[in-house]
Amino acid sequence: MWFDPHRVAEALPTLARLLTTEVGLDQAAVEACLNSYVAELEAVDAEIASKVGQLPAGSRKLVTNHEALGYFADRYGFEVIGTVIPSPSSMAQTSPAGLEDLAEIIEHDGIKAIFAETQHSVDDIEALAARVGDVDVVTLYTGSLGPPGSGAETYTGYLRTNTDLIVDALD
Repeated sequence: MWFDPHRVAEALPTLARLLTTEVGLDQAAVEACLNSYVAELEAVDAEIASKVGQLPAGSRKLVTNHEALGYFADRYGFEVIGTVIPSPSSMAQTSPAGLEDLAEIIEHDGIKAIFAETQHSVDDIEALAARVGDVDVVTLYTGSLGPPGSGAETYTGYLRTNTDLIVDALD
């Protein structure tokens, strides 16, 4: 759900309520932070929608190494064409037959980029990209924020940076 700032904003009132009732933080201060951050998330959501809106609908196709971008795809009108690791489990393995099927889909659909993740090995994605040929491998921040200076060191920076990487790769 981290790739959908709207869903994150919907979860924040519950967190704010727990911070005031269970942790004992000042309700007015928490409410002020909540309102400010929800407004920031709404602005980022609109910014992402605007950037994605620059891509033709036919270019909004994602191939990833893991099922990390489903909420992003749902929110911003992308289609997840396939994943290198065919299961949400981080313990799942790729198969040669599955990679060959995915290579054929990539070639057929004219996919420009395959999206890797910073916390997963890129070996299978690099092999897939080599098999296909004219396709870029782009690494996204998915399971954690980026290091200082990456542009993805805050949640809103993470969203902006990943969106820029996706849009630039598919443009």
